[in-house]
Amino acid sequence: MKIPRIACVIGSAIVASTLHAQSISDDFESHQIGIFPGEDWHDIADRSVGSPAVSPTMSIIQTTDAHGNQTLAAQTNQEPGTNGFYQDVSTETTSHHVSMNVRVDSMHSANAGWPVGVGYSRYSGQDDVNANPHAVIYVWTGRVWNLFIAPGNGRPAVDLRVNGPQFNVGQWYTLSLDVDVQAGLFEAKVFDAVTGDLLNSVSHTYAQWDPAVDAFNSITVFDGGDVNSSIQGQATLDNISYIPGRNSECPADLTYDNQLDFFDISAFLTEFAAGNMIVDFSGDGTLDFFDISIFLFVFGKGCP
Repeated sequence: MKIPRIACVIGSAIVASTLHAQSISDDFESHQIGIFPGEDWHDIADRSVGSPAVSPTMSIIQTTDAHGNQTLAAQTNQEPGTNGFYQDVSTETTSHHVSMNVRVDSMHSANAGWPVGVGYSRYSGQDDVNANPHAVIYVWTGRVWNLFIAPGNGRPAVDLRVNGPQFNVGQWYTLSLDVDVQAGLFEAKVFDAVTGDLLNSVSHTYAQWDPAVDAFNSITVFDGGDVNSSIQGQATLDNISYIPGRNSECPADLTYDNQLDFFDISAFLTEFAAGNMIVDFSGDGTLDFFDISIFLFVFGKGCP
């Protein structure tokens, strides 16, 4: 195999510019306290019609993480209307994985309201983020976690309890939401952010899912703020990580530009060395010679 030799030639700067440009990782340490995160983050106010809030609806704060250490994080404003942010992702992918640390700072009232929801949305330039197709893990009355799936196009929404203990206001949790775009399979998990222990989980396959039309185009954080209420919930987010699956039309296109070239080989080598299962081309849960062989085979076939 000649492909491993390429790794010796590729500079680290080139490697870093490939697949990771499609992934998202933000611990907010590089942002400025007191202002909206900026860069690739966009204010959810751009997508709020029925319950608009005053922009900016989020800001960077200095706080303590799950282990009591000083950190910077992004916090929703405690203002009427929908507060939050989003970042665009590719729709040409077989799966989505997003995880983040979440702390509910306050509820709308004692144990009531929707102070935060994290997950995905599909926005077409119309209507409101609350009405557009989306899938989020959100917190609700009674301090419980829920998985809400709203695919749109007149199909019914699904609202599921993420089984497990209630959450505590002021405590950090790690939330993750995985979507298999081809199967319409959703898996939500809630972890203790200190110990990493799994606390809650639920999975659901949406029966009327249509992979030909169903696709999310952004990771999204927003609350269910009521513009008619002066009492609002608030939440803080940190350590957001998003990893896309492979290009659904061209699996060897790891840079999502619908063409195969040197940069896709570079991306494969980087992810293979990091142990990232996105390049588990054999699907056996391990990375080995067979994954290299299959990648070279599909790379040689080219994009349709």
